[in-house]
Amino acid sequence: MDISTRLRIATRIHFALLRQYGEDVEIGSLMKGGADAREAMFVCEASGDPELATLARRLRHADRADSRAAAKPAPQDAAWASNTTGFGVSRPLGLDETSAGSTSWLNPSSWLKRAAPTKPH
Repeated sequence: MDISTRLRIATRIHFALLRQYGEDVEIGSLMKGGADAREAMFVCEASGDPELATLARRLRHADRADSRAAAKPAPQDAAWASNTTGFGVSRPLGLDETSAGSTSWLNPSSWLKRAAPTKPH
């Protein structure tokens, strides 16, 4: 659901709760969700007013639709791009960790062993 529809629903809930119960629920908090929005939804559904209950269901449905849309991964052009973070490959694809551990030049503790022997005093 687009943002303007959600804004209209939140505005109608805001003014209906203000008119009927004197409760000033901020429109921004209804748009963001959270504890205040959940509490306002519960009040709307428990009010017995069919308009408020319908508005609460519509806003809850919009929140679920938005969260489902946000949970989908972004489409990628290349097949291999779906397995990356977008910052590039962190290591070459052909590098095997077992072969990397077998080379001594990757082990810093072996560097000092290769150094020239010191002269005895």
